[in-house]
Amino acid sequence: MRKSIWLLLLVVQTLGCSGGETPDPGDATGTDNSEKVMYVSSAAELKALGTVAAGTVVVWRNGLYSDQVAELKSAGTAENPVVLRAETPGSVCFTGTSRISVSGTYAEVNGFWWRNPEPVSGKAVVTLAKGSSHCTVRDCAVTGDSTKEDTATDTKWVSLYGTDHRVEGCTFRDKRNIGTLLVVWLETGVTPRHTIAGNRFERPVTLCDENDKAINGQETIRIGTSDYSMQEAACTVEDNYFYHCHGEQAEIVSNKSCGNLYRRNLFVECQGSLTLRHGNNCTVTGNYFVGNGMSGTGGIRLIGEGHTVERNYLEGLAGTGYRSALCLVRGQENPALNGYWQVKNAKVRYNMVYGCKYGLNVNYASSSSNQVVPVVSTVIEGNTVSATSSGYAVDCATEPAAPDITWSDNTLYGRQRGVSLPAVTTAPAKPNVQPAMDAIREAAGCSWKTE
Repeated sequence: MRKSIWLLLLVVQTLGCSGGETPDPGDATGTDNSEKVMYVSSAAELKALGTVAAGTVVVWRNGLYSDQVAELKSAGTAENPVVLRAETPGSVCFTGTSRISVSGTYAEVNGFWWRNPEPVSGKAVVTLAKGSSHCTVRDCAVTGDSTKEDTATDTKWVSLYGTDHRVEGCTFRDKRNIGTLLVVWLETGVTPRHTIAGNRFERPVTLCDENDKAINGQETIRIGTSDYSMQEAACTVEDNYFYHCHGEQAEIVSNKSCGNLYRRNLFVECQGSLTLRHGNNCTVTGNYFVGNGMSGTGGIRLIGEGHTVERNYLEGLAGTGYRSALCLVRGQENPALNGYWQVKNAKVRYNMVYGCKYGLNVNYASSSSNQVVPVVSTVIEGNTVSATSSGYAVDCATEPAAPDITWSDNTLYGRQRGVSLPAVTTAPAKPNVQPAMDAIREAAGCSWKTE
């Protein structure tokens, strides 16, 4: 319904990024004191407002704007937030080095389009600043369809500092320079508690080095860094649609903190995996991973302690090794914060894996690694796993040390290696999850067209 309303407004007003109103310099700034509505048409005019009072709506007039470095300072409250919105959603379009920083409390940024942003080293397109809280980025887009590939300039599209922010109903497509697309930054003693919900992510380009190897740091989402990985983040990533998020070919989502929740996300033909790379006590539940046989498509990779991976649906994933459907990794002895920590006290249960190359890849490490510490105190129960004829329903390494795993009530179809568990002779029937996946896809992203 939300999308239909916005699309109807766009048709009625017939205003697009290239065809919207040209701002009138003589009428660019106005104030309606009775409604607390103010109008701007430049970053300078927004800055001139100073700290915006609670309950104020700032409307940026429709048009195409270049190199606008905007800053919103908000004194909003829960009852009376500050809203900075496009005059018409999608019809305020920023190009060049345009970017925005939001500081203060209870601010909402709504309906803007950053198109083909030029990367500025160390600067994000959208920043929710240190010390800010309860701010929202909604119904916005950042797209880079016509940008050139850039392996030298590391930038982010979204940088989240502070606490209790939301990024929802946005579209992020085709980032072609190095650097993670969206990052949650942790600070000492601060629990972010951000929510990233209902967005559409596409990152089809993989940047490679001179040896044609994918360059590290091209994740779509990263929560934390190794330095802060043992700190609580308590973020929620839910109801997002990830399509062709190839990036660094390893980590689509990189978890590097504790206590995060990943639920009801849809991954379609993404080369890489949702990776619990650092940190403990995260939950991955109710997500959908569909590979359609595309090489390198993966599922969920576990590293660290206390993780719960349950009730996920994984189908047609062709990845192996770290990009198996469900991969539990061997750890290192005395690992550094950026190393591989032992999988301990994990629960992998009630997941459904169909037609994947590697279903459960347990106690895995690459042959060249120094990962020798086995998975321990872990329960794998109630999962349904079927593998392709050339793959494995279960591949469990027992060298250099066997894992400590409780296997219970799993339905397994396909070859096994390293274990001999009860198996079925007929491939289990697949449930009809298409309506649930369609609902996530259709609801994700902007309410207005970005093409």
